[in-house]
Amino acid sequence: MIFSIRNMMLAVTAGILNLSTAAQATTVEVEVTNLFAPGGLAMTPVWVGFHGGSFDSFDSGTAASASVQALAERGDASGVSADFNSISGGVQGVVAAPSGFPGAPVFEPGEVASALFNITAATNGYLSFLSMLIPTNDAFIGNDDAMAYSLFDSQGNFQALDILVIGGNVWDAGTEANIGYDSPFLIGAGGMPRQDEGSVIGVHGGLATLPGGFPIFGGDTPAGYSIAQAAADFTAQGFEVARIRVSQVSSPAAFGLMGLGLFGVMALSRRKRLLA
Repeated sequence: MIFSIRNMMLAVTAGILNLSTAAQATTVEVEVTNLFAPGGLAMTPVWVGFHGGSFDSFDSGTAASASVQALAERGDASGVSADFNSISGGVQGVVAAPSGFPGAPVFEPGEVASALFNITAATNGYLSFLSMLIPTNDAFIGNDDAMAYSLFDSQGNFQALDILVIGGNVWDAGTEANIGYDSPFLIGAGGMPRQDEGSVIGVHGGLATLPGGFPIFGGDTPAGYSIAQAAADFTAQGFEVARIRVSQVSSPAAFGLMGLGLFGVMALSRRKRLLA
């Protein structure tokens, strides 16, 4: 009888742990690193969204939505955030670099910042992210597959992510001609208005501007440094742009549930020894 109760307690403990895994919120830390060397491009605050696999912010080969256009041309994530609010149970936020140059919490080359989010396996199993590269006309990074980055396995157990964004993962929104003029974060680029491109999203071809454009390479930024071609040309083979890591933060509640289950098993085991 004691053996049966002990087995039952073990089963209950396993059930508690499974329930904790599936239903309890998991606190995760999202860490963003700008991997450009000094003289490279900066990144606007990174929008992140946790969802059930249904939020597809963009697709390569199609026209950018107004929300993605605003992010790719101005680093404005408000439209994407509003779009994300239309899905049920999503968790979203922005990872910003507060130590960035005065006036904007952008990620300058080499900067790292992180933020915490509470998510659940049932409704927030996938990650989406978006950020503009500056100074450019409409270059951005993000995942065009809503289910590209899964945070939980089939049992609901958290699995960490380590996403390396390389130059071949930089997107051109296809909305603004790459003329250099009107590029944010580039001193003197306001001499001409933006020019509509009217194309589709595709892999970015690099920072060389069209004839008559305002050069980005060699240009000065409000942060006090100039854009160096060697540091900013993300089309170079193997070029590393950014790293996004998602890791789990220990959950005291989960440990408490585990402790209750183990305490019950230990108590039954001690009782069995006393009765023997």
